[in-house]
Amino acid sequence: MTRSNNGKEGVALVTGASRGIGAASALRLAAQGYSVAVNFARSKSDADAVVKQIIANGGTAVAIQADISVEGAGEELVRETDRRLGPPLVVVNNAGVQRSRAMIKQSLEEFDQMLSTNIRGTWSVTRAALPYMYDASWGRVVFISSVLGATGGPGDSGYGASKAALLAMSKSLAFEVSRRNITSNAVLPGTILTDIVSDVDPDVLEANIASIASRRGGEPEEVAAVVGFLCSDDASYVSGAEIVVHGGGWVNLPPTK
Repeated sequence: MTRSNNGKEGVALVTGASRGIGAASALRLAAQGYSVAVNFARSKSDADAVVKQIIANGGTAVAIQADISVEGAGEELVRETDRRLGPPLVVVNNAGVQRSRAMIKQSLEEFDQMLSTNIRGTWSVTRAALPYMYDASWGRVVFISSVLGATGGPGDSGYGASKAALLAMSKSLAFEVSRRNITSNAVLPGTILTDIVSDVDPDVLEANIASIASRRGGEPEEVAAVVGFLCSDDASYVSGAEIVVHGGGWVNLPPTK
């Protein structure tokens, strides 16, 4: 069920939606009846492909370019979504940068890249969308964090810190907006088989998957299913939650006999 706004179909804005979890979330929300703003920073052709697929399935979508790490870009993205589709009452904060490297080898530039996108950019998009939700007395905000924001991991002091910040941001926002029929929740994906892991050394990836209870990596659509639920009326009493999507988590399992 989607939220109507003055007779118009509900509008969802998904940042970083050209590939992976963002693209899967955009497709899922479109299937639920939302008009979707497919945000991208650089991959226009990928974003256009997502839009084309949504339209082919009978939905409504537009691709909107914005690098939310740039000051003012997040606010303009929200305004452009309103101009082209209507007021965004759903925001899925998926855009993110990961630069995995041991702290002693991490550059300040890499660290700042993660903070400017993952924290400041996400904050600016969410803040700009809130007035529309306040006016409608309804809204859904979803932060795509990471299990690394809760557990940490080697080489991910900066990335994990940025994703941990989203957990605090989501919970704090839930305190502020839940009384207005607006929810704020965080999704914590684990090892999801997207383009990001295609750059991981195969032996490292195999060892990572072997340490997961379910003994497999997840699919973007499995994360998108959780996003879809959180953006529905069925999740009206779910706010301030952290939902882990990690196949049972990291455990030390004996060899399979």
